[in-house]
Amino acid sequence: MKKRARDAEKEAPRVEEPRAEEPKAGSPLVTQISASVGIVAAMVLATLVNVFVARHYRRWDWTGGGLYTLSEATVATLRGLPEPVKIYVLLPGGDGLTLSVEHLLESYRAETSRLEVELLDPDRRPADFLALAQRYGVDAEREEGRVVAGVAAIVVRGDRRELIRQQELVEIDADDDLKRRPRLEQAFTSALRAVSGGEHPRACFAAGHGESPSQPLRAHLTRSGYEVVTVSPARSVDPSQAPPPGESASLDGCKVLVLAGPTERVPAADVARYKAYLAGGGSALVALGPQPDSSDAGYLELGVAELLVPFGIKVDADFVFELDPRVRSPHGHGETFAPAPRPHPVTQSLMRAADKGLVPVVTSASSLSTTGAGATVPVPILVTSDQAFGMVDFFAWAKTGAPPIPGAADRKGPLTIAFAAEMPAPPGAGAQGTHGARVVAVGSGGVLEGANWQSEDLRGTALFVESAVAWLTARPPILDIPQKPAFTAGIRVSDAWLAATFRYAVLYMPLASLLLGAAVYLRRRGEKRAPGPGAPDGGPGPGAAA
Repeated sequence: MKKRARDAEKEAPRVEEPRAEEPKAGSPLVTQISASVGIVAAMVLATLVNVFVARHYRRWDWTGGGLYTLSEATVATLRGLPEPVKIYVLLPGGDGLTLSVEHLLESYRAETSRLEVELLDPDRRPADFLALAQRYGVDAEREEGRVVAGVAAIVVRGDRRELIRQQELVEIDADDDLKRRPRLEQAFTSALRAVSGGEHPRACFAAGHGESPSQPLRAHLTRSGYEVVTVSPARSVDPSQAPPPGESASLDGCKVLVLAGPTERVPAADVARYKAYLAGGGSALVALGPQPDSSDAGYLELGVAELLVPFGIKVDADFVFELDPRVRSPHGHGETFAPAPRPHPVTQSLMRAADKGLVPVVTSASSLSTTGAGATVPVPILVTSDQAFGMVDFFAWAKTGAPPIPGAADRKGPLTIAFAAEMPAPPGAGAQGTHGARVVAVGSGGVLEGANWQSEDLRGTALFVESAVAWLTARPPILDIPQKPAFTAGIRVSDAWLAATFRYAVLYMPLASLLLGAAVYLRRRGEKRAPGPGAPDGGPGPGAAA
């Protein structure tokens, strides 16, 4: 029986228990799961992209001339802000400069998180503007019912503030008053440096001995936060009278003394003042070029070479000619050339800008050499090529006009055109972060000529001088921002142009329209009178509608 039961159980059909149906590919459930996963992944990706963009924000400047491309000096200033700074822009919304200022400050904010910008339109928010003007002492006037600001922007840090006037944002071309050159970056970066820096260091320019006025350099230093004064010669100082504004009778408080290529002998009294200033730890930029005497037979003894003796530097009595065609000017005999900068804090900015074609250019230079007797070791910072030479008997050669050829007595290259030297710091100065006396000596007075700050081709020389002043005063590099391309801001209207415009608008154009209209009228009238084809007397031809 048991066997039959087992056999019957084997023969009976098996009934499988129902199982849960697995989702097939393409079913609605799989599609929903895939869509959900995709949405979540997209959200995560979008979040990661936003975080990355927030940390690595970047703007592209497609304007001609790079109007909103920030210079290295501006980037360094923004990243070095010690605490938050706020900028109030007071330009009306309809002003042509407003949009440019907004774009520039947006580039500023991309480099630092310590800058806050508020656009305060005097036309739309007059009450807020008047309150701000009263708080910071800004002039406000009413013209035709509108509030007009006396400044374009206010830069504020704590209790310090700098005003930016509208004329500082644009420079008018001296040769063409219709051309404008944007100076937005110069104005705002200079103001940021002024409010974030310490006291204004005093730059003293020696005068009264035929020095170069160096007005562009003085203006550049003023915009960079320096106090620029002129040191009067001892012979003109009247103890009973106060010096006029911008002048000083002494070197007290000077962070740097600038001796800009004197062309007359400096009296012993002035030399003694300069020596005492350097002996007390002062710094000086000394530019001395070859200066002929009254007879044009030799070099004039200026009397200031002894300022360089404690630093182990002397000015050679020669005239440098550069014969290497790669670094000399194609014009002249090689008296204008570009010496190569050597590594030093003074030349760091210049060497970084070498790939942009910025090189220092000197003209009419004497070589410098070391005496080995100073209290310090001077460092050469501008050097000629090995093909250059210093002509000793320059005045005899000048009478011939022949091509310069080095002689046996001439100094062979490479020659040093500029030295930098620093005295040992006084005892205990290391803890205070001070330094000993410093000097930068250049064998050409032309490096301080105003043309170096007015010509883009000579900007390398200006950069060298500015870096030298910054090193001498132990200050951050002076603001060096390339000039932006100029644009035409209007058209010049003359009486003749107005008369011609009047004739065209009132006489010629209406008369031409009248004649054209008359011609069209006569032509159409003639077409209506013309007989149809096949009409004997001008009537309608055969087949014409009655």
